[in-house]
Amino acid sequence: MYKPTYRITPYLLKLIEEAGSLRFWIEQMPLKVTWLPLLQHEARVRSTHSSTAIEGNPLTLAQVNAVAKGETIGGPDKDKLEVENYIKVLHWVEKNHTTEINEAAIFNLHKILTKGLLPEERSGRYKDKQNYVLDERKVKIFTPPSPQETPSVVRELLAWLDSSARELPPVLVAAIFHHRFVSIHPFVDGNGRLARALAAWILYQHGYDTYHIFSLDDYFAGDRQRYYQKLQQARELDDELTHWIEYVAEGVVKTLKDVKVRIEDLQVSTRHNITLTPGQEELIRVLRLRDSVTSADLRQTFKVSRARIHQIVNPLVKSGLVKTTGQGRSTRYLLVL
Repeated sequence: MYKPTYRITPYLLKLIEEAGSLRFWIEQMPLKVTWLPLLQHEARVRSTHSSTAIEGNPLTLAQVNAVAKGETIGGPDKDKLEVENYIKVLHWVEKNHTTEINEAAIFNLHKILTKGLLPEERSGRYKDKQNYVLDERKVKIFTPPSPQETPSVVRELLAWLDSSARELPPVLVAAIFHHRFVSIHPFVDGNGRLARALAAWILYQHGYDTYHIFSLDDYFAGDRQRYYQKLQQARELDDELTHWIEYVAEGVVKTLKDVKVRIEDLQVSTRHNITLTPGQEELIRVLRLRDSVTSADLRQTFKVSRARIHQIVNPLVKSGLVKTTGQGRSTRYLLVL
């Protein structure tokens, strides 16, 4: 059976504890039913954009959002199909997250992921030729298990997931599975996207994202080079996974913090009967960190004109969410909570 190598460091324990506290806060927060579709859509779009971007898909977040809504956009059909397929994978995982992760489920997800992108005989089937992990210069940096070895090493990983993994915190399980699966590289294409979707499934199974409202892929895509470096670092350390697990745990903490802020924004907007624009949400975050700010402070922070700042602030003042003190250039803006 597969047996991962790692250490439980004080730093990792701290991250797991912090992630647990954030998770508890989110679970205890009374989320309005009307919020959930919005939060879930945002998370799905961000996950899709980030996971496909890691693999080189050029579509922007706005374009991915349009595809998710069924709108027509320009660009190569292949790029749009990658996005459409990944959205379908996430929908499937969300719907079936309580079921067992087994070989048949993995084949099914790979079929959804690669439909129209791979020949039918290669979709949902293990690789039949040796593949390699390449760096940005297309130089081989890692050789995965051979096609002959692949079925047995995947089954060993699934056996580990089904047994000893039950004793570990979900963040560790998801991180370990993610690394091992993408290193096995069991399919001719789609291994990275599938590994990240399966890691999300593991977190869902263990109640780590009960509402399916956060995107860990966003964290990985935020510094794609670091993501690849951390994957390869563990391989070069003979699959000693401590640093990789800490890296993933840092991402879980950051992602949960982002979700917490988003929920706080929605709570504020609901109390004041206003739908916030992205610029207004960002302004509220700035005001949370500072007692008050001037128009000049905001222009410097957002790099926009005085007129644009007034466009953002005035509806907030009118709604009572933000109040002003002073006059003219001495006017200061404060958040009303």
